[in-house]
This record gives sequence, C-alpha cells and structure tokens, in this order.
Amino acid sequence: MNANAIAGQSVRQTSRRLYEEAGLRALGAALLLFLGIAIGARGGGGVGALLIGVGLYLGIGARGRARSAHNFKVGAVAEERVGSRLWALEDWGWLVEHDVAKRGGGNVDHVVQSPAVTFVIETKRSGWDYSAIGQAHRHADWAARHYGREREVVPVICVQRSNQHPELIDGVYIVGAPHLKGFLLDRG
Repeated sequence: MNANAIAGQSVRQTSRRLYEEAGLRALGAALLLFLGIAIGARGGGGVGALLIGVGLYLGIGARGRARSAHNFKVGAVAEERVGSRLWALEDWGWLVEHDVAKRGGGNVDHVVQSPAVTFVIETKRSGWDYSAIGQAHRHADWAARHYGREREVVPVICVQRSNQHPELIDGVYIVGAPHLKGFLLDRG
C-alpha cells in the first residue's frame, strides 16, 4: 500500500502508457504506409499491398489505444475530483488513502477510515453498471481481510458527475460526489 499515493495516479499512468503505445503504433503505421506506397509505385505491387495492409492494421490499433488512453485520462480526473472532496475528513481524525494497491493486482480508488468504519470507494465519472457493484463487493472483501473483520466495511460507488443522494443497491451505496462527504460523516 502506498500511503503517499495521489488520487487517480495509477489510472493516469495507464493513460500515459496507452498514449505512448498509440503514438508508436501510429508512427509504425505511417512508415509502413509510406513504404507500401513507394514500393507499390515501383512495381512491387504484392509487397506494397502487404505493407499498406499491415500499416492500416497498425493505424486502427493506434486509434483504439488512443481512445482507451482518453477514457483512462477522464477516469483519472474523476478520481482526482472525488479525492479532493475527501481530504477534509482528515480534520475529523479520519484516515484517507487514495489509489490503494491490492496484492495480486488492481487497486481501490479511495479507502476512508473513520474510528469505526472502513469505506472502500470506487469512483465512476458519470454512471455505473452492475459490474461496478461486483467490483465494490470485491473491494469490500479485500478490505475486510486487509484491515480486519472486526471493523465494519462499507462499499461505496461515488459517481463524480451526479447529484444522486445516497442509495443502497445490492449492498453497495451509490452516491453522487456532492453528497459523499456528508454521507461518510453520517454513516461513519
């Protein structure tokens, strides 16, 4: 666990890596397209066509990587914004951690501990689906093992671009970002 982690840090790193991969694939695509056209113009039709085909394939892959990188970047911003709402809880003596790594891979976006309750918070930008409910339950199971089963663990999905009041759905609280701090103080 990295106590000095910044909200959204691992997601932002993934975004950067994907943008780099997209750039390299795009560069490779451009080079292969150029060579394919040049070789095709000099009578090497089969080889030229093959290089153009591989170049197009790489170009499509670059576009997909860039799209994924953008989605990760948007997710990082959402995590940062939710994280900034949580820091004030430290004034109440609560422990606030961001981007908490789980052994075996993955992370919990935010872990907030009141004197009696551990909240595991998954951040979503503008909506959630039932896979997020499962993810929140897995985070809660991890937290119970990691922090101790004697503490109450509450799974939360915070939707950054929502004004939704807290609602319990299949054992997970769904909360819009403006209501998160108040919910945690009331519940914790």
